[in-house]
Amino acid sequence: MSLTKILAAVVVFTSSTAAVAEPISIATARQGSSTHNLGLAVSTVAAEISDLDIRPLPFQSTSQALPMVDSNEIGLGLENAYALLEASSGAGTFENFQQKNLRLVARLLPLRMTVGVRADSDIQSVADLKGMRLPAGFGTTVTGELLISTLLATGGLDYDDVEQVPVANFSAMADAFIAGDIDAYIFVVGSPRDANVSVQVGGLRAIDLNDSPETLANVKEILPVASLYELEPAENLMDIDDVTTILQYDYFVYTNDARPDADVTALLTALQGGKAQMEEMVASLSWFLPENMYADVPMPYHPAAIAFFEAQGIEQR
Repeated sequence: MSLTKILAAVVVFTSSTAAVAEPISIATARQGSSTHNLGLAVSTVAAEISDLDIRPLPFQSTSQALPMVDSNEIGLGLENAYALLEASSGAGTFENFQQKNLRLVARLLPLRMTVGVRADSDIQSVADLKGMRLPAGFGTTVTGELLISTLLATGGLDYDDVEQVPVANFSAMADAFIAGDIDAYIFVVGSPRDANVSVQVGGLRAIDLNDSPETLANVKEILPVASLYELEPAENLMDIDDVTTILQYDYFVYTNDARPDADVTALLTALQGGKAQMEEMVASLSWFLPENMYADVPMPYHPAAIAFFEAQGIEQR
């Protein structure tokens, strides 16, 4: 299936006489975002391998969709580990608003990121961000300011050390960077969105993060689900020219406890068999490993997912 056909399927939500099953929406961020591209890749292999009709449904941010997946108004979603754990436990943003029906389907990939600046910028390190314009607010996201705070902490800085420029979400952040309204942003490595940003601004520099034990401790204090990772250059990774220490945390496909077992099994079958095709669409999906889909996290999996992993000999890790 061509990318043109995939995009057409997302935009035109009409019924199809050829459809085998009722369409299932998967919540993503807005079109062109990192997660929307992931949703397109997932929906493509679901259709071609399992004949499952999944259609990305864009929101201003993925976290806005959590209550709608919990209530089964939406069948599936893509979300980071931090937001999922907060929602399912009723912590943080979701205090007194626990989403008890959420269930994990699979760990999809580690989302890997660092500070991105223009290739011709004088900014060479996180410490150089002092006094610079950085995105803040992120009113429609759970993790926006947490990620910026975590990245700043790797250079011994915090929000008080920079000029804060309000943005609504991650897509608005990318737009502000392209427009020149901010000096740095969160560069998601291997994302089509950030490949486009790079083209728009004439190239990016990925800032190498400090990887000392003290830095990792600071990262864990702010964002416990995150870690530091030494990323090697690869042909399919734009703007990673040298070994670069980046920040990473896991991204998941999730659903609710009312989702039929057959849907979950069909989706996992597609993910297991569709890695190569997904990687062609989104470079960062080269980090998707079917054997790592069953993550050891304090949140329940859908029963059909557990049954699938046990049948396939996929261990929780």
